[in-house]
Amino acid sequence: MQHKRVFGLMAAICGVVLLALIMGMGSGASAQGEPTPTPSAYGELLDTEIRGIDPATIEGYRTGAGLGMALPAELNGYPGPRHVLDLVNELELTSGQQTQIQALFDDMLPQAIALGEQILDQEAGLELAFREGTIDEEWLRDRLISIESLKAELRFVHLRTHLVTLEVLTPHQVQLYNTVRGYNASAEDHSAHQGH
Repeated sequence: MQHKRVFGLMAAICGVVLLALIMGMGSGASAQGEPTPTPSAYGELLDTEIRGIDPATIEGYRTGAGLGMALPAELNGYPGPRHVLDLVNELELTSGQQTQIQALFDDMLPQAIALGEQILDQEAGLELAFREGTIDEEWLRDRLISIESLKAELRFVHLRTHLVTLEVLTPHQVQLYNTVRGYNASAEDHSAHQGH
């Protein structure tokens, strides 16, 4: 009698295990038949003002922000005028230096904004041509050359301003700038490049 009970219990367990295996195989087969969705990281850029360009970049072009274009200067001891003006007291700028740096910034900003607007117009046209399916290779090449030329000019405007800002500051002020901005360990002393 005991053997029958054990045998019955083992048969029931085997049946449950077999049923679970069959169900698992069935669901695995259907899962393999359907592609697993893999959302793109770019999906959020579908609804931006210019599809494919994030809002922060669009705003940066519109406001003349650096957008990281001047990092080769900034990280190698060539201070940026906007940050220098933010650190007037820490850098102990003279009123003459402050006036010069402000003039550099005021000269650079409208140029950067104008170029940024042109870049956005060109990028919007590029995106629209792809969206409407009106693009061809020749037009694409011309548009990309135009966009990259504008970006190079914008980068020149930003980097040139860093270059000229260095000439206004003393070596000590450049060292202070690098320390305050957290670059002291890696930024070189560019006093040899200055007229002071």
